[in-house]
Amino acid sequence: MSNFPYLYKKTVEHLDTPELFLIYRASKGFFPKGCNKQVLLLLIEDSHPGFLSDKTKFFYFKQKDVKSVHYLKNKIDDPNNEHELKEANQNNRNDVDKILADTKEEKEAEKDDEDSETILISDVDPLYEQSSNKAQPADDLNFDKPPASQPEQSDTKSEIMRSFCAQYERSIPSTIHNRDHMFDRLEHIVNKIDSQPRRSNDFKFTQKLQFKADLGVESFLISVENYAAANSIHDQKKWIALAKSGLMNSEQGLSAQSTLEPEDELSWDRFKRKIISTIGFDPSYYRSIFRNYRRKSSERVGLSFANLVQAYRRAFHKNEILSEDDKTHILHQFICGQEGQLKTSLELEEGRLTYSNVIERASQIERALGYPYAHNAYEVMAIPSKPAAPSKPSEMESLVLLMKEMMTQNAAQLAQHTALLKQISEPKRGSNKTSSSSYRDDVKIAAGFCIAKLKYGSCTKSDCKYNHAEASAEIKKHFSSSA
Repeated sequence: MSNFPYLYKKTVEHLDTPELFLIYRASKGFFPKGCNKQVLLLLIEDSHPGFLSDKTKFFYFKQKDVKSVHYLKNKIDDPNNEHELKEANQNNRNDVDKILADTKEEKEAEKDDEDSETILISDVDPLYEQSSNKAQPADDLNFDKPPASQPEQSDTKSEIMRSFCAQYERSIPSTIHNRDHMFDRLEHIVNKIDSQPRRSNDFKFTQKLQFKADLGVESFLISVENYAAANSIHDQKKWIALAKSGLMNSEQGLSAQSTLEPEDELSWDRFKRKIISTIGFDPSYYRSIFRNYRRKSSERVGLSFANLVQAYRRAFHKNEILSEDDKTHILHQFICGQEGQLKTSLELEEGRLTYSNVIERASQIERALGYPYAHNAYEVMAIPSKPAAPSKPSEMESLVLLMKEMMTQNAAQLAQHTALLKQISEPKRGSNKTSSSSYRDDVKIAAGFCIAKLKYGSCTKSDCKYNHAEASAEIKKHFSSSA
C-alpha cells in the first residue's frame, strides 16, 4: 500500500484499537483514556446498541499518508466499490459473540444479586458464634504444632489471644493438654500475616501521562515506569495499558500503536523496544552525541553533565546502576568537552575528581573565573605563553562604531559638495571686462566662414548660409584662442 489517499472499509470484527478510538471520539467528542480494545467495544456498544451484533455493517476510513488515518463518519455506503475491504488476521479479530455472551451473563448475575438478600458475617451475634463453636466436633479443630519452641512474649497481642481462648475453654478438646503450643502457633501465624507488605490506599500518584515528541519517547517510557512504581503497580500488562493511553494523545503515538503485534503487548521490554524503534532514535544517534560532546557556552555545569549521562545511558542501554568503569568514562568525556581555562584546571585536578564531585568542583572554578562566560572568554593561562588576545567588541559597540564612521563620511561628502557649489556660483575673474574683439571683428576675420563651426567645431543650423569648408590656419588660431 504505497498510493495515498487510501480508502478502505472494515466490519466490527476486524477493527483495531486506533480505529475504535476514532469511532468513539466521533460519537462522544473526546478520547477515552486508559482503555483497551475490549473496553472500547463495550463503550461503543453502550452508546450505540447493536454495534457488536451487526457484523455486516461497514465502517469507512481514509488514510491520507503513512501516519494519519481518518474515520469517515457520514459515509454509509460504497456503491462504486471505492473502498477496499480490509480484514485483520485470525489472532487480532474481535470475538464479538463472546463479548456479547459475557455481557449477557453479567447482566443476569446482577439481576440475581438484586433479587437476593445478603448479610455480613461480622453482623452475626457473638452468642451465636459461641453456641456454634460448642457444637463443633473435635476433629474440625485443626491446631498444628509449632515448628519450634519459641520464647513466650507477654505483649498485648498474646494476652488478647490467651483471653480469647480462655473465654471458649469448654470448646477446646480435652485431648490437647499443652495449650501453650496452641498459643505460640496462633501468635506465629498472626505475626507472619502482619509482616507481609500491604498496599496502602492513603497515597496515590496522579500524574498525567502524556507523550511529548520534543522530549523523546524514552523519557515518556521512563515516566510510565516511575508512575507504576509510585502506585505499586507490578503487573507489566498494566504498564503497557498506561503507555498506550499516553501515546494516544499525539499523532506519532497513534501511528506507533498500529505497528504493534500481539506478542509485543505481552512483555514490557519488548513493547519498549518496538515503540523506540518506531518513533525514537537508535543507539547510534546517542553514541554520536556522547562522543562529540561539547558544552554550550550558556549551559550550566550540572545540566550539561546530566545531558551527557542521559546520552550515555541511551547509547549503551545502561538502564540500571552505572558501574565504576561507566562513571570513569563519563568523567573523562565531560572534561574533554569543556573549553578554555576551565578545561585546563579540570585536567590538572583529574586525579582527584570523581563522578560525584566533578559538578561541584567545576562550578567552583567557574565562579572564580567569572561565571557564566569563564570557559570561553579566557585563554589558557596555566602555562604562560602568548598574551591574551583583545576581546572582541559586542554587537552594540560594533553598531555604534559603524554609525560614527558613517556620520564622519557623510560630513566629509557634505563639505565637498558645499565647496563645489560655492565654486560654481562665484563669477569668473575678468568676466565683467569687455572683450578685445567684438562680433564685427569676428565676422571680418572669418571672411565668410561659419563662426560657430570655427569656435565649437560644428554648426547646429541646418540652413546656415556661411561657408563650412576648411579655413586657413590663421583664422583657426584666432577663434581657438578667443574661445
